[in-house]
Amino acid sequence: MKTQRSTCLVVLFGQLTAFGAEPAGAGGRMTFLDNGRVRIGMDLNLGGAVTFLSGTDHPGNIINSADLGRQIQMSHYSGPWPFEVGGKKPNPAWAGLGWNPIQTGDCYGNASKVLEHRNNGKEIYIKCIPMQWPLDNVPGDCVFETWTTLDGPVIHMRYRCTNGRADQTPYRPCPQELPAVYTISRLWRLMSYTGDKPFTHDKLGHVANDWRRPWPWTRFTATERWAALVDDGGWGLGVFKDDGGEFHGGTYGDGRSDDPRHGSTAYLAPVHRENFDHNIVYEHRTEFMVGRLDDIRRRFNDMATRTPPAWRFVQDRQHWTLRDATDQGFPMKGEWRIKFGDKTPRLEGPLQCWRADEAPLAHLEIAYRGPATKVRLFWKRLDDDRYDGKKSLPLELNPDGEFHHYRLDLASSSEYCGLITGLAFEPSAEPRPGAEIAVRSIALSARLP
Repeated sequence: MKTQRSTCLVVLFGQLTAFGAEPAGAGGRMTFLDNGRVRIGMDLNLGGAVTFLSGTDHPGNIINSADLGRQIQMSHYSGPWPFEVGGKKPNPAWAGLGWNPIQTGDCYGNASKVLEHRNNGKEIYIKCIPMQWPLDNVPGDCVFETWTTLDGPVIHMRYRCTNGRADQTPYRPCPQELPAVYTISRLWRLMSYTGDKPFTHDKLGHVANDWRRPWPWTRFTATERWAALVDDGGWGLGVFKDDGGEFHGGTYGDGRSDDPRHGSTAYLAPVHRENFDHNIVYEHRTEFMVGRLDDIRRRFNDMATRTPPAWRFVQDRQHWTLRDATDQGFPMKGEWRIKFGDKTPRLEGPLQCWRADEAPLAHLEIAYRGPATKVRLFWKRLDDDRYDGKKSLPLELNPDGEFHHYRLDLASSSEYCGLITGLAFEPSAEPRPGAEIAVRSIALSARLP
């Protein structure tokens, strides 16, 4: 279900199809896991996307499948805009999406093809070739894989996209749905904790949206890293992303229905922005839970990592993005190596929440070669829309090209306080063409006793 927008940076994602094509083969070839608490089913005629989910206390199916853009499914984004293949042009409604392979099928009703699947009663594995959503019958130049296991009412899903694009252009970072989740519209209440006191049992809030706007969904920060779609009684589906915090979601249509084919639906997706390389092997994990809202919150809070974040660039960018510079691409070999161009470069971390007083120190392992320079480490608080110089500290780099360990006392700034939602790193205050920087790690910590 897709809605037209002009660029992938604002298109997430599940938007209203202009075609209304029936899901080809829906319900024709299902594979299930059932542990007595939850039952989940994937349709092997639809790329192995999740088309069935129920709990023992609510046995009906809660997944919406009104078209091939719904379900619970993988969906990735990159350039160019528009994306064309062999003279085939995207449908004008979706030209702004660019490169957009999705797990179920395309906007014309052509289903994705499952290459391999296994179900041993404890785990379902599925491998498929997705379809390019905006084009008519164009397979994706990538492979999708999913692994699914159950633990009581919790569903653990691991995802992998292996890219094999001939186009090696390093396109700008795009938001990725990790994954897209569509439920029946009876689960219309989008609930989460978005305040500055996570894990303290503070009051939850209802995240509202206006589906009549050109951009129907609400973007919000889930400071406990989860959100849920529930009914009027507080029962429904929770989604947890332990290394995240950015979510998009809402309801579409005024209907409140139990029918999985109803046009009205509810939507939710955890999101990371990524430089999506032509050869990337992109893996992530997301947990789901069917149950009552208070139980969902309790379970996910118990699962949440409480230590300060640390990013080690051994093989990939760790959800950091790069702008106005070039790097070595995927895979990395123990370091993130960046070459400066004729613009001021910017490295930006993922949206992730931590309390400033629990992580006052930043540790950076960096090698720099070029003219003497001071870099800046920026941070954002929950109420900030963007990074600004007031919330930053300088760091002078050794220009000898060797790795050095740097420690930055973030707490020395009175602006480093409250709930922090991300870091950014500016390796120079002005363009330095030809200079290079390599980053092995950026880690936050408490003070030692």
